[in-house]
Amino acid sequence: MRCGKPVAGPEPCGLVILDKPSGPTSHDLVDEVRRFLGVPRIGHTGTLDPMATGLLLVLVGRATKLQAYIPGDPKIYQGTVALGVSTDTMDAEGRVTEVVPYAGGESEVEKALCSLVGEREQVPPMYSAAKHRGKPLYYYARRGKEVDRKSRRVRIYGAEMTAFRRSGGGAEVDFTLSCSPGTYVREIASSLGEMLGCGGSLARLRRVASGPFTIEEAVTLHELRARALAGQEFLLAPLQALRGYPRLELRREYERRARNGAPLSPDMFLEAGDDFSAGERVAVAVGGDLIGVYERAQDEPRLLRAKRLL
Repeated sequence: MRCGKPVAGPEPCGLVILDKPSGPTSHDLVDEVRRFLGVPRIGHTGTLDPMATGLLLVLVGRATKLQAYIPGDPKIYQGTVALGVSTDTMDAEGRVTEVVPYAGGESEVEKALCSLVGEREQVPPMYSAAKHRGKPLYYYARRGKEVDRKSRRVRIYGAEMTAFRRSGGGAEVDFTLSCSPGTYVREIASSLGEMLGCGGSLARLRRVASGPFTIEEAVTLHELRARALAGQEFLLAPLQALRGYPRLELRREYERRARNGAPLSPDMFLEAGDDFSAGERVAVAVGGDLIGVYERAQDEPRLLRAKRLL
């Protein structure tokens, strides 16, 4: 599904907020953007399963240096759990392993959903992109192998049932979930089914927010192509990609110093740069262009030290 010729001109640099369709992998979409824009440096900030749709943040050009610093907490999802149907992948794309009728009602589902809120240990599913010895877990799963996985601590900030429907001997539950990055929603769906004694799997999933970024801002791959070919703006500038960060504007005469990674003191900024706590990260810019991410020094509280330069 190649979408066109590379965009001519200087190498693009910034953030694309994509609306991923169901079907392709996140890597597939990144490859499409790379081919279309003709930019070798492309990356995303959080994988979506092939079945899932919604918000995918794609960094372009030098902005890939900011990958670890793009705000992405919380992740907000909307989806559907099929109660009574268990699969080997915990979602609708897997092989059905068990079908158990669900005779309960809405109140039991609501109570079980509420009990999921809080911190929990989560083991990455075998059918996932988490790595083991350099290979994604699904590589082993497709070969019938199960490997040891380390659990990770995740947090569910909120879980709400938005609709309940009977479906054959089971039920379909629409939900909205707010969680920390790295949470496997498929595992949450499966756990919900286990709590209700019937098993469950994820039938549909859409990511609608990631940190300060929302699905209303997203464009499809087709819309991205149309904007780029029409010469319209299609990237958020690197400084805009760091939404939510405190922002400091550096005086022009200190630009070279900053770009070389030297520590910065409060007197170098147009406005005072000394009202941040130790360890707090800030975005430093000159003339509205991002220089990089800085952090209040632990050893010298009046200084900002470079964490990542653009």
